[in-house]
Amino acid sequence: MKRILFAFIVVLVSVSFAKNASAQSEEELVQICGMIAKDATFLKDFRIKLDAGDPPPVQRVPVILKKDVKYRFSVCNSKDFEGKVVLQLFDNNRMLATTYVIATGKDYPTIDWVCTKTGAYHLFFSFRDGKAGLAVGLLSMVEMM
Repeated sequence: MKRILFAFIVVLVSVSFAKNASAQSEEELVQICGMIAKDATFLKDFRIKLDAGDPPPVQRVPVILKKDVKYRFSVCNSKDFEGKVVLQLFDNNRMLATTYVIATGKDYPTIDWVCTKTGAYHLFFSFRDGKAGLAVGLLSMVEMM
């Protein structure tokens, strides 16, 4: 009886540890994304977790950006979810930049953008095809030469 109880506890602990070891936390994603956004000064991170949906759910984040500053937007997806994050930068109703180009089907982990007007902008985060996902977006400033 003791052997069975001991074996059960070992299996239970192993299963619990395996789940915890493979899951990526939001903090880990921020660190990974920070490595991708190299040569830039970190300003802010955005943590995105959205459920699946049709139409795809969107998380909107307002940001204030300054004229003549080069910004770098970086995104990192959790390996634990199927969804691939898409970041879109908007000024009023006009899209200025995106990490996913529909025409080519290409994803970009980072995009650089030089602000031409100080003001309020909006970042829209969603997951392609309306899949559930967990991701992190970073806003950084790049030194202009």
